Amino acid sequence: MSGPSPTLYTRLGGEVGVVALVNAYIHNIKTMPEVAHLRSLYKDDMSLYETRMIEFLTGWLGGPALYLERHGMPMLREHHRHLHIDDEARDQWMICMRKALEDTVEDPELRLTLEGAFWRMGDSLRR
Repeated sequence: MSGPSPTLYTRLGGEVGVVALVNAYIHNIKTMPEVAHLRSLYKDDMSLYETRMIEFLTGWLGGPALYLERHGMPMLREHHRHLHIDDEARDQWMICMRKALEDTVEDPELRLTLEGAFWRMGDSLRR
């Protein structure tokens, strides 16, 4: 008899994997010229966003509920309501996330699973 399937968090490599993914994503926002529109939605100092994204993704992927413990319910749509997230912003977010996944996730099946989940997340924030 086998145990439960490993969570996406575990498959990604736990804390180390989440931090690597978020660091790569932030690097992409800061350096990719084709995501200027997305970059304009962020403050210059992205350290708070980076920390919150790590906390959120940790729980969202099946790891410890860091965001919930430290800040309460994530309420993703509410926290992004002040931003105008249109098709262009969503698509640029996915450009950054796809590149981050390519750079940090070796398992192609996991990469595809996460890409689909991130697409649904990003698309749900559009207005």
